[in-house]
Amino acid sequence: MNLTPNEVLIISFVALVVLGPKHLPDAVRRVAKGFADVRRFSAQIRSELDHVVEGEVERSHTEELHRQSSPRPSAETNTGNDRAIDKSPPPA
Repeated sequence: MNLTPNEVLIISFVALVVLGPKHLPDAVRRVAKGFADVRRFSAQIRSELDHVVEGEVERSHTEELHRQSSPRPSAETNTGNDRAIDKSPPPA
């Protein structure tokens, strides 16, 4: 939210007229505290989401490493069943 100096001056003047000089400092404090609470809440939500996403990425990465490192049977591996399928006579 970018306000020009003229806009800030107008808002301040309207607030001074509406609230009066006695209530204006209290109102400004309340608004500032509200903005600080919203920022804090936003940062907390962002932090929790980052933590959950990082944990899920780590878990996924670990699963992928386990999947890639586990031995897989290949077509070239001799499993001992070749003789049952092969119809040629055994060598003499």
